[in-house]
Amino acid sequence: MHMHGLKTAAAAVLALLSLCGPVRAEDVNPASIHSKGGAWPLHRQWNKAETQLFSRWIGRIYEKKTNGTAEQRLAKLDRVLTDPEMNLLLDPSFAGDPSNPQVEMDSIRSMAGIVDCQKLVISLTAYYSCRRGLPFMISHVRAIDGSDLRTADSTIPVGGSSCFDYDSPHKFFMDCVTGVCTGNMRVEPFGKNAQQSDSCPVAIDREYLRPGCVYYLDGHVLVLAEVDEHGEPRFLDATVAVSRDLYTFNGMNAVSGLTPKHSENAGREYAGCFRGFRVLRYPIAETDKKGEVKRVRRRTDEEMREFGWSTEQYDKFEELMKQGRITDNGLSFDSMHQFIRYRLSTPAPIEAAKLIDEYVKEAQRLLTEREESVQKAWADVQKKGSIQFPEGADLQNIYRAGGRWGEHATALADAEFRAHYFAFCEALDRMLSWYDAKEDYVSLEGLHGDAIWNHSDLAYAAISVKNRVFSDTNFEYADSSGVKHTLSLAEIERRFYNLSFDPNHPPELRWGAKPGSDEADKAPEMPTPVRGGKALAMADAYKREAYYRSLTRRETEETPLRGAATEGFYVRETIDEFIWPKWHGVQSPPIVPHGGKAAYLASLPETEKKDLAQKFASNLVKERHE
Repeated sequence: MHMHGLKTAAAAVLALLSLCGPVRAEDVNPASIHSKGGAWPLHRQWNKAETQLFSRWIGRIYEKKTNGTAEQRLAKLDRVLTDPEMNLLLDPSFAGDPSNPQVEMDSIRSMAGIVDCQKLVISLTAYYSCRRGLPFMISHVRAIDGSDLRTADSTIPVGGSSCFDYDSPHKFFMDCVTGVCTGNMRVEPFGKNAQQSDSCPVAIDREYLRPGCVYYLDGHVLVLAEVDEHGEPRFLDATVAVSRDLYTFNGMNAVSGLTPKHSENAGREYAGCFRGFRVLRYPIAETDKKGEVKRVRRRTDEEMREFGWSTEQYDKFEELMKQGRITDNGLSFDSMHQFIRYRLSTPAPIEAAKLIDEYVKEAQRLLTEREESVQKAWADVQKKGSIQFPEGADLQNIYRAGGRWGEHATALADAEFRAHYFAFCEALDRMLSWYDAKEDYVSLEGLHGDAIWNHSDLAYAAISVKNRVFSDTNFEYADSSGVKHTLSLAEIERRFYNLSFDPNHPPELRWGAKPGSDEADKAPEMPTPVRGGKALAMADAYKREAYYRSLTRRETEETPLRGAATEGFYVRETIDEFIWPKWHGVQSPPIVPHGGKAAYLASLPETEKKDLAQKFASNLVKERHE
């Protein structure tokens, strides 16, 4: 065909497409069923493609709760479900065609008003199911010993309700969200009626253990919202406080309380094995030959294998408890956390120098933004006078208050800055754990790798590079009289808990110069007003705010100033204080082979390499335990 003919044909296709309306992205799980009646029209079955879409939806909420605007980071459930940037289902191309309309605000507000950790799991999944036209149901459970469902030795499903049993979304949401508690998670594998439960144990595998799954502690449940490339899980959480707030602060630290399998207990090997990672037991709609839904039921254990049903976390924990280590693919792990990270990690190695560089760049950006806020606040109080300290709960506390305080205080940003710093600390700690378990997973580029033979060498090298880069990273702040001062990131780290969030304080105090110090000597007195028309002197307010300067996450209750603790509260160790004492102490060989341990092992024959790697791992485990 000549070029003119091709252009003509293309134009005809475009014209035809324009008549058909906008082109929609192909649905990963096209409509395959239909229903008459029920709380909402059913269009689709749960399958692996749908769970991957559900993971994307949960992941977007988490991303905005951690990196979005201040309003998004503070968002409660009603904001999450009505913000188009947070809720992908408000995008028609994501919701699919067909899909069901947005849930009425009365239902959203009602769920938001009673949300807690377990109700968050159900609210999010029920909402998603409604919008995508998927079957959903909840179980009704009783305690095996007649005690409180939330603390019973285990619970037994005794029935359930599905969306197909109701005639409106609102009625179903109210009954299913109100009717569940963490006791619904306390169903043992293979226990009585276990296959009618809301959830089941899931394989420690990145294919199945993905956002949308949950982790059940003892009486508390978290929504898995992200798994990073090195196997670290992140969670969404909800408070039971009056504020009904949502959080994103938990990581592997929350993965605790597992019960091991007890192989010696014939017939009761998995007694108590309900804590841990779980996948929702996705319902299935039974249909006639025409695809019309006749009923909704739970999937069996066998049907849930497609979604990762597995007891291996309990099997592996038993191995750890009885053998002192877990072996997997020729590797040895002395902690359940490290085994989980290994199973959930991607092949991308950890680059220590890159971790440091990325943190420093982000910290410098945040500190530059903070200086802009500090200067705006100082100009405002100079012009308009002091700003009252908000001592109320939730919307009136130092993190959520509006008005001038909300515009100029940095209480939220400072808590998040500290959290970011400790996330960096934990990343370095995980890197050192990896070096014990699988040294070639850690890239030593930029760390003088020829001198690194064990985790002590690596800890020393990483801290040395971190301290050098921190010292070389500088920014300026202007004091109360406009004079410029240069601070390094190393200096910020040293005065980490002294940075004032109070907008009344002059820039010297905002940047960590204590009242009465040489740096703050010329700073003018600026009191902080409190409720009742009184005011606290600058030094007194600064002293009473010390507790809030130590926090790495915001509080939802009242934030008093006059009654605040001035000492005796926990303050986390900075990176050097935490990393070095934990990881130093193992001696290097007198002469470290060129390229360090990883390069040395790589040069050996495969059989000898595995034997020697196992020997190194066993020796390190022994040394750490001794």
